[in-house]
Amino acid sequence: MTIEAEICGLPIGDKAPVRIMGVLNLSEESFYKPSYIADSTSQLITAKAMVEGGATMLDIGARSTAPGANPISITEELRRIKVPFEMLCSEIPKEIILSVDTQYGEVARLCYDIATKNGRPLLVNDVSNLHTDPSLRRFVLDTCVPIVLMASKLKPGDCLTIDEIFTEFRVIVNKLTNAGYPRSQIIIDPGVGKWVPDKTSKEDLAIIKKMRDLRTLNLPILVAISRKSFIGTILSLPKPEDRLQGTLAATAIAVYNGAHIIRTHDVNLETIQTIKIAQSIRDSGL
Repeated sequence: MTIEAEICGLPIGDKAPVRIMGVLNLSEESFYKPSYIADSTSQLITAKAMVEGGATMLDIGARSTAPGANPISITEELRRIKVPFEMLCSEIPKEIILSVDTQYGEVARLCYDIATKNGRPLLVNDVSNLHTDPSLRRFVLDTCVPIVLMASKLKPGDCLTIDEIFTEFRVIVNKLTNAGYPRSQIIIDPGVGKWVPDKTSKEDLAIIKKMRDLRTLNLPILVAISRKSFIGTILSLPKPEDRLQGTLAATAIAVYNGAHIIRTHDVNLETIQTIKIAQSIRDSGL
């Protein structure tokens, strides 16, 4: 089976280069504080640097999804994202996919309207697997906007095993396609990270190791492992700032095991080279 898709005009899958999704963080509650960008000038500089560094996708989020992060209102999420998203839509080349990292239909609709006004598509990245807000599911079905679904049963990231991940994906994909949504617009994210208290580094390692089992769903796979807590646990590095090397090692294994998109805070030469070598080994046929 060869996995192939076209999302917002960009080929993604086994025959395409592994794509890099740069994280543009508008949330001061983020677990990785150095990634937070407060002012519009820095946001644009960072976004352009990521594109120049090799990112073909930018994921813009204004709400931290880290465990224990202080919640914010939808009104505050809208306030944080509106002006930066308008700026990026007008300043970033249209061949770069802009993604909104949100669980809420109102936020997705705002970004969709801004993107449409600027003549560009939108990708929605929902870590709740369309569980948090019913209006987001309705929005997705109404617009058929491409979406990244992260494996979740009730709360973001609460799937602990690859079997649970597979089951939840099969359920939500069937629901969407039975309602008329095009399967070709779905990307899946297995949800690596300590999203819930009973998830440990052991589960995260097993997910990365067994990720190839998800290929039978015949959907592109996105992996978001950048500087996450399982890396800190294994390497005894409590500060996310110290986890780049561990992130690169996990990224290489994820790519080798089938990731088509890597979502990362670090769009740099180290990440580019790590991905290229891992994909070259994966595709060598040896």
